[in-house]
Amino acid sequence: MSLPLKPLTIDSNNKQLDSKQKKFRANVERALERFDSVTEWADYIASLGTLLKALQSWSPKFQNVRYYVPSPYQVSRRLTSSLSPALPAGVHQKTLEVYTYIFEHIGLETLATECNIWIPGILPLMTYASMSVRSHLIELYDNYILLLPQTTLRLLIRPLISSLLPGIDDESNDFLPLTLKLIETLQENLDDDSLFWQTLFLVMTANKGRRLGGLTWLTRKFPSLNAVPHLVNKIKMEAEENPSETETNDSHLDRKKRKEEAFKVLLPAAKDLVTPEPGLLIRCLVGCLEDENDILIKRSVLDLLLQRLRLDSPVLNVLITSEDKKLLIMSCCRTTLSKDMSLNRRIWNWLLGPTAGGMLNNNGGNSMEYTTSVKSANEESNVYFTKYGLSALLEGLSDLLSEEESVLTAFRISMAVMDRWEIGSLVIPELFIPLLYSSEKFKQNEQIMKTARTFFDNTETNIIWGKLFQELEDIKNLKILDFVLTNFNIGNDEEIIVRHLPLILLTLLALPSNDKDFDNIYKLQKFSLYNKLLNYIPERALLPLSHSKLKHDDEVSCEELLAKIRGFYTNVSNPSSILEKENIAERLPPFTTEDLTFLIADLIQKKLLSSLWDLENINESSKLFIAIFEKIPESEELKGRSHISWSDKKITQSIFEAIPRLCESNNDAKSEEIVGIVEIFGNYLYSRMEFIESMKLLKVVMMAVWKSLKDPRHQILGVKNLKTLNRFIPSKFIESALVYTFVEEEDISERLSVLDLLWTQLDSDSNLIRRPLELILGELFDDQNPFYLTVSKWILSILNSGSASRLFYILTDNILKVNRLEKERLDERDDLDMLTYEFQMLAYVLKTNNGRTRKVFSTELTSIKSSTIWKNEDVSTYKSLLLVTLMRFLNIKSNTHAKSIRSALILLDILLDGTEQNFKDIVIFLLQMSSKYIAEEGIEPELIAVSLLDIVSKVLRLSHDNGIKLDIFDDNAAHLKYIDFLVTSVSNMKSPLIVTAYVKLLSESIVYFENSIFRMILPLSASLVQCVQRLFLLEKREGGYYQPIALLLGGLEELLEISHGYLVTEEREGYFSGSNLKGDFIQSVVSNVFSSDSSNEESKIQGERDVILQSFRQVISCCLDIWYWAHNISCKSNDDSSLDATNHNSYKFKFRSKKLLETLFLLEPLELLENLISIRSDNTTVTLVHVLDGNKPAITIPHLLYGVIIRYNRTASVKFSNRDGSRSSTTKLTKGEPSMLKRLSGESIIAFLFNYVDSVENSAMEEFYGDFLLFFREVATNYNLYSDVSLSILKLVALISGKVSKTQFGEQKRVRREISDVFFKYLPNAFINFTNLYRGHPDSFKDLEFVVWRVQYIVNDQIGGDKFNTTLATIVNQCLTPYIKPKSEKTIPGYVLELAAVVSHLGSKVKSWRLLIAELFQNDKKLSVIGSDQTWEKIIYEWSIYPENKSKILNDLLLEIGSKRSSVTPTLITFNLGSDSEVEYKCQNLLKISYLLMVSPNDAYLLHFSSLISCIFHYLVSKDIKLKGSCWILLRVLLLRFSESHFNDYWSMISYCLQTNLQEFYESLQIQSEVDPQTILQVCKTLDLLLLLNMEGFTSTNEWIFVIDTINCVYKTNSFVALVDEIAEFKDYEITKTDDLELPTTLKDGLPLLRGIHKIERHTQLRSFFQNLSYLHYEKVYGLGSVDLYGCGEDLKKDILS
Repeated sequence: MSLPLKPLTIDSNNKQLDSKQKKFRANVERALERFDSVTEWADYIASLGTLLKALQSWSPKFQNVRYYVPSPYQVSRRLTSSLSPALPAGVHQKTLEVYTYIFEHIGLETLATECNIWIPGILPLMTYASMSVRSHLIELYDNYILLLPQTTLRLLIRPLISSLLPGIDDESNDFLPLTLKLIETLQENLDDDSLFWQTLFLVMTANKGRRLGGLTWLTRKFPSLNAVPHLVNKIKMEAEENPSETETNDSHLDRKKRKEEAFKVLLPAAKDLVTPEPGLLIRCLVGCLEDENDILIKRSVLDLLLQRLRLDSPVLNVLITSEDKKLLIMSCCRTTLSKDMSLNRRIWNWLLGPTAGGMLNNNGGNSMEYTTSVKSANEESNVYFTKYGLSALLEGLSDLLSEEESVLTAFRISMAVMDRWEIGSLVIPELFIPLLYSSEKFKQNEQIMKTARTFFDNTETNIIWGKLFQELEDIKNLKILDFVLTNFNIGNDEEIIVRHLPLILLTLLALPSNDKDFDNIYKLQKFSLYNKLLNYIPERALLPLSHSKLKHDDEVSCEELLAKIRGFYTNVSNPSSILEKENIAERLPPFTTEDLTFLIADLIQKKLLSSLWDLENINESSKLFIAIFEKIPESEELKGRSHISWSDKKITQSIFEAIPRLCESNNDAKSEEIVGIVEIFGNYLYSRMEFIESMKLLKVVMMAVWKSLKDPRHQILGVKNLKTLNRFIPSKFIESALVYTFVEEEDISERLSVLDLLWTQLDSDSNLIRRPLELILGELFDDQNPFYLTVSKWILSILNSGSASRLFYILTDNILKVNRLEKERLDERDDLDMLTYEFQMLAYVLKTNNGRTRKVFSTELTSIKSSTIWKNEDVSTYKSLLLVTLMRFLNIKSNTHAKSIRSALILLDILLDGTEQNFKDIVIFLLQMSSKYIAEEGIEPELIAVSLLDIVSKVLRLSHDNGIKLDIFDDNAAHLKYIDFLVTSVSNMKSPLIVTAYVKLLSESIVYFENSIFRMILPLSASLVQCVQRLFLLEKREGGYYQPIALLLGGLEELLEISHGYLVTEEREGYFSGSNLKGDFIQSVVSNVFSSDSSNEESKIQGERDVILQSFRQVISCCLDIWYWAHNISCKSNDDSSLDATNHNSYKFKFRSKKLLETLFLLEPLELLENLISIRSDNTTVTLVHVLDGNKPAITIPHLLYGVIIRYNRTASVKFSNRDGSRSSTTKLTKGEPSMLKRLSGESIIAFLFNYVDSVENSAMEEFYGDFLLFFREVATNYNLYSDVSLSILKLVALISGKVSKTQFGEQKRVRREISDVFFKYLPNAFINFTNLYRGHPDSFKDLEFVVWRVQYIVNDQIGGDKFNTTLATIVNQCLTPYIKPKSEKTIPGYVLELAAVVSHLGSKVKSWRLLIAELFQNDKKLSVIGSDQTWEKIIYEWSIYPENKSKILNDLLLEIGSKRSSVTPTLITFNLGSDSEVEYKCQNLLKISYLLMVSPNDAYLLHFSSLISCIFHYLVSKDIKLKGSCWILLRVLLLRFSESHFNDYWSMISYCLQTNLQEFYESLQIQSEVDPQTILQVCKTLDLLLLLNMEGFTSTNEWIFVIDTINCVYKTNSFVALVDEIAEFKDYEITKTDDLELPTTLKDGLPLLRGIHKIERHTQLRSFFQNLSYLHYEKVYGLGSVDLYGCGEDLKKDILS
């Protein structure tokens, strides 16, 4: 029910007044005018005295005439301003004197009807009144305000309580009894205890400053809300007497009945506290427990809970909702985080009930009785907490686990409740797993993980592992266990690793199979967990298997095992069990240690047998099996003894059966399972088996190892297996098994492949290589053997790889072992047949590869081991060592073994070449001896081809060496066939042998091509490249093609190098000398096939150059494919052993392709670089270039710079340091062009150059600085030619300048000056066409940002220096002004703004920039378009804090509006309003001030606050509608951008302005006059924001004027004067219209109700706002809602700019 409001128009009414009344009115008006000129507090007293005299100048003479106050709103405003906190007590005393006079004369009835006029000014005074003022104030309350009618008191109840509570917050206050008496009087006169208590709770919830006073009242007056014992007994007796009445099936009726019963057991006074809304009490208590409150407030609230609102109270368990109860309990628990013992003790006692608190003070008497009573009290406390608090606490903590921000709180509360075992023992078991899951979910948060670890360490181990066991058994979630083992402190807790982890391991092993077990990833997770658990379990946690009475053949059910473990953990971790039992630590585990050890080992062995049968996860099973048996200690009686149990026999039999199936399988994954078998055999079975059986199994295992050794994809794996066997088994046995597999292998290429692998992977002193090597070299004994050539080529590869010394050492060491050279005579112990064999083997080895082997053998130095045997002989090389050996052997007189002598002589003949020092003696000695050898040839198809190629190669070589002319082919058909053979035959080659011979033939043929090579190089190189690409594809799919690819790349390298040499010679000489040409058959072939005439020598050379470069491009592209592929593989980090071989091969491919690219880089650096850039210009290519130039940028950069210049200025005469007269260039700057000239842009080269320079170390800048400066000068001189890439060049200059500035070289004055001088020469022309070239190119502006950040390094000047400012001004004028300056309202692109933001940071002293932004800020239309952009906000803010602008901008705007600085209080200044244009101008300036404040930090313009708010107040009480709207916006800006404390002196004026503006609107509705909807909208939005922000100075004592501030807003049973609700009752707002604003139904999001509403057409659109504001505001306070300040600010910005 609304009450009528006294209209504002009463101040200027037209009713007939007598002369005395007119004089009375005039006196009052003159007295009010005096307030406009006050400057200090004394003036206030004088003005108040004048006002009092004016009010006393008239009194009614007749009883029917009542006293009144003229202009009551104005008088009230002046009185309110006189009670400002800034004024002294004397002014306050005088003001109260005036109030007293007015109240005395107008009477209580008038005061009640005009309460909205007179009461608001007095209400805040109690908060800051001095002692002398307070007594007068109390009298005013006692004599007038509290005597108002009940209807008036009900609408004033909240502001009255708010005003009185500060008077009782200090219990030492002398006026405390009087103020308490006032509150008691208020409650008594109100005659509505429910409204009183509900409003008190609402005040304490909403207003922090009133809580201390409120608690003082509650401590004295708060009735007990606990159940009264005798009333509870009475209800129980009634229920027992009438059991039928207590039964009901209707849940609604049941709840209603429970509430009625709850009220019956409470004190009668308690009902008023919880009706109609019990939730207000809870929110009051919760608000008082927030962190922001003083500790005294929290302590008082907890005392209230302990004494008058226990946890078992019917209020908490029946009358309020479960959510409210949870809210209260969680608030209490959050309070424990402050770690204040006085608070925590109260909270624990409240949660555990009265017995918990009583036991603390009752510890006397008999100790036995005391122990019994403590036990009983503990049990009662646990039952109490379980019944009344546990579920709410668990729900509250669970709610915290969903969001990352609140998880930390949940952990901390959980750790806090551990302090009380009675609570922690119930809460932690239930929450442990959810807490673990939440920490796993947010494990990236270091703070959460740190807290989780602390929580884990503090949790009782039985609970930890009991709950983890339950999780494993029920959900089979391995991730949570893995998370625990990985992230928490496990290994340092003895109880965990000894007692619990073995049980958890047994649990994992015994878990029944499920669908997940068919997923290999899940299986691998399991094995990973097995191993992690085993790593933690120490040896002392296990006992020897022999100690257990269990047997392997005993059938143990996994279900039984799990049941026993489940029973154990149920006892030790279940809360109910914990509470019932004692001595938890002494409970026995489900198994003895020896039985537990046996069960784990038995289940692991079964896992292994299962894996061997399924051929899956053998590696993991064997690793696990070995780990457990290494961990289990041996019994004393079995130590050192080999034994085998029947269970080991099972494993042996399973391996025998598994290996053949593994060998037959083509599955790569299964091929890797051999690792596990090798490990289990070598590390476990071998020492436990009978010797014969172990040798049989070794032979079988070696068959599987051999398979992996043959497969290129698993070779490294095979070597690893071999080394594993060698670690556990004597080498002689492994060698024997390996030799067996060698003999069984029929394919010589496979045997060689394996031998080559072992040669490279095994250590040089490994004995495993000797016997297989002898078997392979045995193929050389018969040169008719089809494998002879294959073995000889393998020996050649050994020589090429640099490991010849190892081969020669083995061969000579075998001879030295058999031949005892210290003897002069032979006896029967000398094995001459073996010696003969060793001689023959070495002889056949040395005869291979056309003497190459012999030549290396002659020069290779012997090892130290060999040289130490011979002290007086020259044995420095293997040749000299063997010569000495042979001579000693031949000198033995008693040797009748002709075969051995003959073998020695053959070997001697091979070694001798006439260069020996004792050659003459050797020859004389051997003249008496004869030697023969036979060399016959017999070859298979592949070898026939190889032989033919070798024959041709040999013929070519010999003819060239001896100058013999070959005229085998005379007709053109033969010539063509030969060339066609070279080009086409390579297309089908795969075998390394054939490729080797082909490349050799090609190498021998190249010397005959000479100048004709230019006509055949293109098809020949293309054919070679195609073959490489084909083999490379096969390599990627199958592997094993490195050797042929490497040989072909070598051939290409030689071909291109020689052909390029001819080109260089021809370019230098200008022509070929015809007399020097050799007239052999190849020259004829090439000339006949590719003959051409050239009329112009220069064009002929250019054509030849183009052919060479085209070949280069083909080869570069091919090499890059190989290098990139190899680089990507080598960069991958993968622990999978199957990739080791791939990685090993990739390094070989990478090295070979890099070698060819290096050669091409030396020949044609620019061509190579440009081809690289055109193919792939990224960081990988930059890495490759660094590899090619050896990290010497001075080699690369000049070529790239030249590549840029030649594209824009072909007539340039720049000579770079690395290009003049060097082999790295085949052209001069004035002659010749790169082949990529038209296919690769200069922009691309510069972009690559930028990335390349960026990757170079700063210290390397000095190396190419001179070349860069030459380039920059060339660009600056011919700027018009480089206009297309000017920005890219500037970016490069900026990068290099920045790097140079960070070096010692850059500190030289010359260096700093040179770049700066050239830059200033280039700068005026660099941006001439910027706008045309780069419009719509965001990347260009990003580049310009890069340049701007580094201008200080380029110009060698500090930020703000003259050079720096000049450069920035140029960029602003030519790059930013064209976008920002135009008067069009088009949106400025974001990339332009990003550049402007960078300039704003640096351009505080750039005049053109400051003027540009100033002009934009003054442009109202432009600002409205761009102002909403966040980047613009940063720019405007940066501009506003420039030294020249910091205080000037706001002062100028205020001056233009007409504001002055305020005096002592916000008195109003007279402003003269002019024309509409002037008003509009002032409105725009007000909005500019608003915008400036919004883009600035809080309190940035604090010095201007007083001036700003004075200006606002002036216009808000003026009659100008437009200015009012702008001022309301500015007021909202102040509310958001200044701290609440700065408004303390102004709340009464803010409230007055809101009140008068809304009341004017109210009266306009009454008389149906015209209303400006926009102004009303801004008033409503201001009120909306004020209510949302909940600023105490406003809400505590002024809110009631505008909205219903009590629970009456819900029911509206009591009268009200709230303006919003008064307006809502007008008939204009009764009817719903289609254009009504759709407003949210809640304020929980922390945003205003009118958010997003910036314009309305009619005031009736606000119908929903007026009707719902009071209720929604109450709901927001009730819901303890927060405020979204950012969202409020964004909405306000739209108001400013709309």
